[in-house]
Amino acid sequence: MGQKSPVAEHYFATVDGIRTHYVAAGEGPPLLLLHGLSASLIAWAPNIEPLSQKFTVYALDMPGRGDSDKPNIDYRVPAAAGFIKKFMDVLGIERASLAGCSMGGMIALRTALDYPDRVENLVLVDAAGLGRELTWYVRFASLPLVGEILQTPSLRGTSASLKYIFYNHSLIQEGFLHEIYRRRKLPGAKQAELKMIRGAVGLHGVHKQWIMTEDLRHLDIPILIVWGAQDRIIPVNHAHNAAREAPGVKLHVFDQCGHWPQMEKSREFNQLVSDFLSEQ
Repeated sequence: MGQKSPVAEHYFATVDGIRTHYVAAGEGPPLLLLHGLSASLIAWAPNIEPLSQKFTVYALDMPGRGDSDKPNIDYRVPAAAGFIKKFMDVLGIERASLAGCSMGGMIALRTALDYPDRVENLVLVDAAGLGRELTWYVRFASLPLVGEILQTPSLRGTSASLKYIFYNHSLIQEGFLHEIYRRRKLPGAKQAELKMIRGAVGLHGVHKQWIMTEDLRHLDIPILIVWGAQDRIIPVNHAHNAAREAPGVKLHVFDQCGHWPQMEKSREFNQLVSDFLSEQ
């Protein structure tokens, strides 16, 4: 692909037969940004270029999301972790730091556990997989028929979802709302999202086999956990429990912040992550 631009540029790579959309920017140690369940790489919009001042940043649309292909495949967590490893193979990335938000955090953690030789540092942002508790909306979406209704994309529904994600609603700009909605209504997006939900979540929360809190202590890499104190999707007590379980983990909680601190507190988040990765 050649030398990375300091400004994010868009690319497509074929990974395991899947046309995968990603952006890349900067020079330096590689850093992969993994978005969450109902999002795409746009959830990292305020972070890519600032972080590219010190790192080669890659933000990708996971299979089934954004502008990547949406095939009928296994969307469960181990398969997603395997996809990240294959993405790195295709791009010639031997080792990288991984930062994942929400379900992207769960995938990042699983990747570090399954492929420890490929992950340099780990940043978990309001990550799933550190406890079972989860907002009612995602749990109900795991149910047959109910999920099909709840996940039918609409502009009003997308706006309501973002207001649930963000603590500060004034940050939800009209253009951003429409971009999220555009991606959610792409052909195959709803079906892929339902497979992701049902592969990880049931009516009682995250499936027990995907709870990896105790596994944190077995990872011999630097780990930073970042959370929004007012997260209504995944409660902040998951972060505190994880930090107690693995004392070597660094924890930072942003006040007056919801489920996406990388957006709500972007300037502070970028500095925090940059400093953490530069220390290693």
